Amino acid sequence: MPTRARKKRETYHHGDLSNALVAAALEVIAKEEQLTLREVSRRVGVNHRAVYRHFADLTALLAAVAEQGYRQLLVALEEALVPLKRAPPEKRMEALACAYVAFAIDHSAHYRIMFGRRLNEDGRFNVLEDLVLKAFAIIDTEVAAGIESGKFVPRPRRELVFAFWSLAHGFASLTIVRRIKVKRALVDPYVRQIVAPFIAGLRAL
Repeated sequence: MPTRARKKRETYHHGDLSNALVAAALEVIAKEEQLTLREVSRRVGVNHRAVYRHFADLTALLAAVAEQGYRQLLVALEEALVPLKRAPPEKRMEALACAYVAFAIDHSAHYRIMFGRRLNEDGRFNVLEDLVLKAFAIIDTEVAAGIESGKFVPRPRRELVFAFWSLAHGFASLTIVRRIKVKRALVDPYVRQIVAPFIAGLRAL
C-alpha cells in the first residue's frame, strides 16, 4: 500500500471518518453531482466498505448532513438574538429572518438536504424531528413574547410561525437558485424589506 494512502487511512482510526464522510458528501452536493457512498469513500480515500461502519446506507449519511446543518442553524438563530436582548419583538423577528436566510445561502449544500425529501420516513432519525422542533420553538418564543407584551395581535401562534418560516424559506430558496438575484452584502437589508409587511401585520393596533 502506498505510504500516502496508508497515512490517509490511519488518520481515521480515531473516530473522525464519519465527519470526513459528511464533509465529502457536502462537497458532492455543492457541485450538484450524483451522491453515492462509493463516490464519498473515494473522495475521502478509504475503501467503500469502511463507510458502512458509520452509515448503513446513503439515507443515513444524508441524515448526518442534515443533523449537522440543523445544529448550525440553531446556533445561527440563537446568536442572532444575543445582541437584541432589549430590542422590540419586531427587530428580533427581523434578525431571525436574516439569520435564517444567511444560513441558507452560506450553507446551501446543508440546506438542500435539510429541506429536501423527508429523511425520517422510517423513524430511524428522530433527532432530525427534535432539531426542527427546537428551531420552531425559537420562532414561537419570539411570537409569544410579542403577543404577551401587547405588541403583536393575539392570533394562533402555530400559524404565525409557519407563515414566518415559509416566508424566510421561500426567499432563501429562490435566492439560492438565483430566481431572486441579490448580492450577498445586500441580503440582510433585502430580507428586512421582504419581512416588513408580515411583521407590520403582526403589530397590535
